[in-house]
Amino acid sequence: MRGLFSWSVPLGHVFGITVKVHWMFPLVALGLILRWAMKSGLPEGAWVDGVWLMGLLFLSVLLHEFGHCLAARWVDGDADEILMWPLGGLANVDIPREPRAHFLTAAAGPAVNLLLAGLCTFLLAFAADSSYAFKPLWNPLANIFRIDGTGAIRLWTWDGQEVSVNHVWPIFLARMFWVNWILFWLNVLLACFPMDGGRMLQSALWPSLGERQALLFVVYSGFVYMAVIALIGIVYNEFLIGCLAFFIGYSCYVQLFILETGGEEGLFGYDFSQGYTSLEREAPRLTTKRTSWWKRWRDSRAARKLQREMEAREAEERRLDELLEKVQKFGMNALTEEERRFMKRVSDRYRNRN
Repeated sequence: MRGLFSWSVPLGHVFGITVKVHWMFPLVALGLILRWAMKSGLPEGAWVDGVWLMGLLFLSVLLHEFGHCLAARWVDGDADEILMWPLGGLANVDIPREPRAHFLTAAAGPAVNLLLAGLCTFLLAFAADSSYAFKPLWNPLANIFRIDGTGAIRLWTWDGQEVSVNHVWPIFLARMFWVNWILFWLNVLLACFPMDGGRMLQSALWPSLGERQALLFVVYSGFVYMAVIALIGIVYNEFLIGCLAFFIGYSCYVQLFILETGGEEGLFGYDFSQGYTSLEREAPRLTTKRTSWWKRWRDSRAARKLQREMEAREAEERRLDELLEKVQKFGMNALTEEERRFMKRVSDRYRNRN
C-alpha cells in the first residue's frame, strides 16, 4: 500500500534536480476540470478556464519549488528532487541546521511567486494594442476567470474600467498574476507548520527560543490553523480545503511524534513532516564544506561521458574480435570494404595509444 501511495512519474532533470509527478496530481486535475465542465450555473466553455488554471498552477508551483532548491544550494546545501502532487509541490532539500539557511530556503519559494506576479503586472501595460493598460486585481479572492455573455474574458484598467478582452496575451498575464499572487499569500499567511510561512516563523524564533521550542510553537499553531481551515472547508463545501486542513494536521501530528519519540512516520511514502514545500533532512551534517553543486554536476557529466566511452570501446573490441575470427577462418578477402576500414581505424587507434 505504501508503494502505491508513493508512486510517481519522473518528467526529467533540470539543473541536476529530478522532477516527478505523483499519480494523484493528474487525477485531481482532471476531476476539477470535469467539475467545471459539468457544474450547473457556469458559462459554456468554463472547463477551458479550468485547463488554463491547472496549467498555470502547475508551472507556478514548479517554479516555486525550484526557488526552494536553488536557495538550498545557495546556502551551501543541496537539492535533488521535486515532487508535484495535488496540494502543491515538495522539494527534497538538504540544508545546514541554522536559522538563516532555513529562512532563506523557505522564503525563496514565495519570493519566486512574488517576482512572477510583479513581472506580470509590468507586462500587462504592454499586453494589447489599445490606449489603456490592464491592471491585475489585488484582491487574491477575486474571480478573474469570469466569462461574460459573449465569451470574452473581463479585465480591468488602471482607471477602474471593466473591459471585455479577447486577446490571449493579456488574459494569460492576468491569470498568471492571479495564480502567483494567491500562492504568495497562501504560503506567507499560513504561518504554521509545515507551510513556508511556518518555516520562516520557526527560523525567526529559532535564535531566541532554540530550534526545538521554535518548532514546537509552529507545530501547535498548525493544529489551530487546521481547525480554522477545516471549518472554512465545511462552510463552503470545498473538498480540497478540507484536504489541506487534514494535511496540515497530519504533518503537525507526525512532527510532534518525531520530537517526542524520535520515530519517523510518513504519508504516501514521503516524509511530509519536514515541510510542505521543503523536505529538509535533519540528519547531522559534516563540518567540512560541501562540494558545490556545479562541480558535482560537471563531475557527474564527466562520469557519464567516461561510461559512454568505455561502452563504445567494449563494443569496438567485441566487433574487432569477431572480424579477426572471420579473417582467421576465411581470409582477408572475406571482409567488406566497411569492415576493412573499421579494422584499420581501430588498429590505428590502438597503435597511437601504445
